[in-house]
Amino acid sequence: MTKYDDINARVRALLEDGAAQRFSADLLAAAMRQALEEMEQRLPRVLSSEFTVISSGREQALLTIDDCRYIISVTTPGDNGAASELQPETCFTYVLLNGTPTLHFLGAYIPAAGDGLTLHYTAGYTIEGLDDALDTTLPSTLEGALVDGAAAQACLLRAGSLVGRYGSDPRESSRLMAIGQLWRATFERALNGLKLMQDFGFPPGFPLDKWDRVRK
Repeated sequence: MTKYDDINARVRALLEDGAAQRFSADLLAAAMRQALEEMEQRLPRVLSSEFTVISSGREQALLTIDDCRYIISVTTPGDNGAASELQPETCFTYVLLNGTPTLHFLGAYIPAAGDGLTLHYTAGYTIEGLDDALDTTLPSTLEGALVDGAAAQACLLRAGSLVGRYGSDPRESSRLMAIGQLWRATFERALNGLKLMQDFGFPPGFPLDKWDRVRK
């Protein structure tokens, strides 16, 4: 299982900063989080979980679901044992209240106590050692893209920190910006290529590419 230190070492190797003289640990951690967040938006981690209704009613707080970012669909028990998949906005809406997703069902179906629901949703990726995560859920196929994205963000963050700093060389900031943009382009290509390999329907509500920001 890949840990944060492993990926961090790969990022430093890409930046040619193995001695940590130009990029601080805090800066690289911030860059990693930014790259990871973008991956979660563009290549979301899709999960499914069973949920048993405790109390009847249209409002259902999903207390047993951890780190839910977006609900893709809800499958409910149907007549004669046939399940029915409900889509957001038309069959249900939801809000996050203090981090807890709460469903409001629309239409004829009203959850009854004992009903079993199957929830399809997205959650964030974790990397063991980053932000106290105890395990890594990032697939190994995405690690290379994350390294490129983190390197790009590190260069851009470092370049921004040098602007206007007393005694800094403006050429260094420009050089870092140029390198950051190069790694950023590599990151974009990796995300676009990996998206073609997804084995699930792309969840509604997520940007299809960098121009589709309105779908976040």
